[in-house]
Amino acid sequence: MRKIIFTLVMALLITPVTVNISDASLVSDRSYRAEQRRENKQNIKQIKDLFKVHEKFANAHDIKMLEVLYADNYKNNDGFDKKTYFKSIETTWESSKDISYTTKIQSVEIDGDNASVNVIETASGTIVDEMIEHVPISGEIHSVSSGIYYLTKINGKWYISGEVSLSDESSLLYGDARFMNIELQAPNQVSSGETYSVLLKVDADKETMIVGSIDHDPVTYPAKTPKSPLRALSTSQTLERYIKANTDNLNEYAVASMAISKVKKLAPDNVRVYMSGIACVMKRVNVVPKNNFIKLED
Repeated sequence: MRKIIFTLVMALLITPVTVNISDASLVSDRSYRAEQRRENKQNIKQIKDLFKVHEKFANAHDIKMLEVLYADNYKNNDGFDKKTYFKSIETTWESSKDISYTTKIQSVEIDGDNASVNVIETASGTIVDEMIEHVPISGEIHSVSSGIYYLTKINGKWYISGEVSLSDESSLLYGDARFMNIELQAPNQVSSGETYSVLLKVDADKETMIVGSIDHDPVTYPAKTPKSPLRALSTSQTLERYIKANTDNLNEYAVASMAISKVKKLAPDNVRVYMSGIACVMKRVNVVPKNNFIKLED
């Protein structure tokens, strides 16, 4: 009987202590979660501010200030380090003095001092080039891309440490090409050495004649210009080619070039053919390297 009473007394003595520890734990958990939310909210704000400044410096073509936002060990999925990446940006700005950018953040994920930011980016500008007989001609540049920026927090400040480009469609249009619907179809991803189809479709009237070529251009610096023979587009204004992806572990672009001519009837038995436009359209194709260390056993 005494043993039972002693057990009951001990239970009564222990119970309040247990409840207090549990309550303290709940309070501690709530406090921790609240602190985590505050910290996460602050980090997201800092990251969004970083991309606002990034867009500002990019549109100002301020290469020095833009470099400050990138970590020294920056690397993208084309294998470009920080130095090579900014060399490619300088080349673009030299070609197009007024190119402008917009960045739309889709999502932000934070893991300690690391973060990933999904974005959609657009760019547009003009370019002046010399074609036939050194006559200057103006063209338009347009680009839409999606990708992931990787960020690292160093001494309380976020820096861009890497980038993966998921998709990218770009066009350079001269003359009548600026007002035509041009579509280039190619897969976003292929395996190393895989053969894939690239289809060019153009919406043009019957008085328009188009010759074009399709090729692929591995991502290197300096960039190489692919050269393929021009072929007339079919009556359906399409051109297709099967391409074998490179085996050098490089991402590449499917590239279509076009020369657009118009036929103008001057008299019943006299017509005039003249070049009315030029276009170059590109679409990114990410190439997955071959993994020689996968072994499947029955």
